[in-house]
Formats: sequence, C-alpha cells, structure tokens
Amino acid sequence: MVLIASQITSEERDFDFPQEVDFEQVHRACSAKRAFPDRQVISMSGDGGLSMMMGDLLTAIQEKIPLKILVFNNGALGFIELEMKVEGLLNAYTDLVNPDFSRVAEAIGFHARRVEHAADLDAAVRDWLAQPGPALLDVVTSRMELVMPPFVGAEQVFGTALYSAKAMLGGRAGDVWDLVTENL
Repeated sequence: MVLIASQITSEERDFDFPQEVDFEQVHRACSAKRAFPDRQVISMSGDGGLSMMMGDLLTAIQEKIPLKILVFNNGALGFIELEMKVEGLLNAYTDLVNPDFSRVAEAIGFHARRVEHAADLDAAVRDWLAQPGPALLDVVTSRMELVMPPFVGAEQVFGTALYSAKAMLGGRAGDVWDLVTENL
C-alpha cells in the first residue's frame, strides 16, 4: 500500500487508499512520488505482488525516483491463501520460490537489505528510510501470520473453520496448528 496518507490532508486527497497489498503497489508508489516529489512515499508490497511487477524496480532506477519499498516476504501468495481459507477451501498453487529480493534490487541500483530476524528490524528500517535514493527492505515474515481484513464476519469465521476441518482431514494438521499458534 502506498503510504502518503499521513502527509496529505483529507482536503488534498482525491483518491482512496487500497486496503490490500497487491501487485500494483510499486507502480502506484512511483506515480505518487512523481506527483508529490517532496514527500516520503513508501510502497508496502507482498512478495507475490513484487514478483509480478519487478519491472517497476527498473523504472524507479531509470527515472531516478527515490522510492522506498518494503517487501513482506512470506513465500506465498498470502492474500490469495487467506481468501481461499475464509471460503473454506484448501490453498493450492500459492507457494512461491522467491529470490533474495534485496540482492535483486542491489543488482539494479537500489540500496537494499534483507531482514530475517525481528531483532534486526528497527535498525534496518532506520537505515532504509535514511537512504537518499531508491531503497528496498526485504522482510521475511511468517507465512501463517494473518493479515486481517477491515471486517471479519461470521461467514469468514465459518469458512476458516471449514478450511481447518478440511486441512485436518487432508493430513495438513500442522498448517492448522501454525495458523492458530501464530495468530493467538
């Protein structure tokens, strides 16, 4: 999601901010930074979304857009999995085999860093935000950490329970255990 809301008053804002992390975030952030060159613009992208639109990294370098990109790297199409689970479906074809996004970004001219431990995150964020040019922070996250939608209704709870039952019966009890223990 493109984070410029804190720097733009509601009167200046004539567009909505997306509620999800999706594949257009880097593109939107490049556009926002061009529209508001004196403001800090941060793109928060999932690893799947960034993988689909890695050409936008080249655009940021080519056009000298000092964009900050945060990658939530959970090795999965996380929102697709969440949507499947709340519908009571077992996830399929959502695994990702990711590169080290920080190394890819460095290869094309970004300042980049990968964070694999929570204890390293604070210093990494400070360093990332202090960079004068394009910078990418690749943060490895838990695959089972839920990204909560704006509203959770009875249908989503029922669907997740149905997913859990199917997963248990299908030999994926470990997935259900991880989902529960990492989110309670």
